[in-house]
Amino acid sequence: MKKQLLRRIGLLFFLFAFANAKGQSLYEIVFEASDITYKAFLVYFNEQDAYMRIGYTYKGKYNVVDVKYQSVTGQEDGYNYLVMVGSNPRFITNQEKGQSYNPDHFIWVWNDQNPNQLPYVTDDPNFDASHLIQCKSYIEIDPKTMTDSYLRQFFRTDEPEYQALRKMRDASAGAINYNTSDNNSNSGSSSNNNNNNTGSGKSKMHLLLVINTDIGDIGQSCAVDQKAMEVEFREIAKAVGMPFEKYIINGEKFTRDNVERTIKSMQVGNNDVVIFYYSGHGFRWSNQTDKYPQLDMRYSEYTPLTEKTSLPLSAAAKAITDKGGRLNIILSDCCNSDIGRNQMTSTTFMASRSFQGAEIQKLKKLFIDSRGSIMITGSSPGEYSWCNINGGFFTLSFIQALKEEIGYMRTGAPSWEHIAENAVRSTQYKAKNCNGCKPQNPVSAVRVSQR
Repeated sequence: MKKQLLRRIGLLFFLFAFANAKGQSLYEIVFEASDITYKAFLVYFNEQDAYMRIGYTYKGKYNVVDVKYQSVTGQEDGYNYLVMVGSNPRFITNQEKGQSYNPDHFIWVWNDQNPNQLPYVTDDPNFDASHLIQCKSYIEIDPKTMTDSYLRQFFRTDEPEYQALRKMRDASAGAINYNTSDNNSNSGSSSNNNNNNTGSGKSKMHLLLVINTDIGDIGQSCAVDQKAMEVEFREIAKAVGMPFEKYIINGEKFTRDNVERTIKSMQVGNNDVVIFYYSGHGFRWSNQTDKYPQLDMRYSEYTPLTEKTSLPLSAAAKAITDKGGRLNIILSDCCNSDIGRNQMTSTTFMASRSFQGAEIQKLKKLFIDSRGSIMITGSSPGEYSWCNINGGFFTLSFIQALKEEIGYMRTGAPSWEHIAENAVRSTQYKAKNCNGCKPQNPVSAVRVSQR
């Protein structure tokens, strides 16, 4: 059964790759072919952006090749699969005349009964199942174990990536460990007592989560979104030494009145950071010109939809910014179609099992040294927002983009513009490669200055 599935996956992905020709995690993969042992160092950012450094010895000469990767996932015959297709091989070591390298492609196949299967590898662009070889090992790399001699198997010492990995290793051995693996979630509001002083005085982070957890069709996915966003921002506040207060509106408290009352009651200082996040249904009135959606503030589908049971995202954004905080982040993961509803799909995507840490100075650049507003909604007018059991496509993409921007392997200066662009691009990619999904193009506006 698995071999037949691999044949179909190969054909499907070959067609996919041909038609589209135009949160950082580290893994090591070892495989053998033609009596040559290959050791690969995989740096995975997201579905569209990953690369491997592949080291091997041929005719007594050690070679290292850099290969770019994109991935696609799916389900068939009770199995999940992930395919990573390689492209643009480039020699890092000296390339001799006539020397070439065919990019390797990797396939993972697993189900609940066989969750930890080793991947298969092939350099056949047609994915002929008879050419597939099962890898010898596939492990996640603990940064603390990355010695200089280990890294030199894959990187030159003058490369920025080499220096970034050494920095990641040294930070993981001590100092602050920013890690979003904590799955605890509480209702109500809470705060921590970390203090952060900037030029305008003490700064505090406020997180307002408006989550439709009780709605029958997507409530479970919305609850996943709530936990992910709460943990993410709470840990960021802790990492930069910023007091944190959360406000959660969900369950039967999920009403427009409660949102407006909560925003009015928030005590926001002029150096504070305020995040508003909505996960639920969204829609547009037939005569609406505003590009941002109406938030459907009903926890029961039997409640009539009126202006009193809905809230324009733009109105919520204005109420937040009028509080006078230094940095305002407005996010919504909902449909933007005529009386639309978020669409569920069974398609899943590769989610990194760990996050290898953030550079605290990058976090401070984004949350301490930034002033202005960021507003992003999950889809354009007339479009659905898609979700699955792991949460909304846009929410997953936003967290992914934020983690990429603050990671050690991103060597440029962090910016909210980059985060918004990458979140949009990743959402589009997820919808494009989802079985039965229609296009999803988030709308964003970033007006931020940094000191």
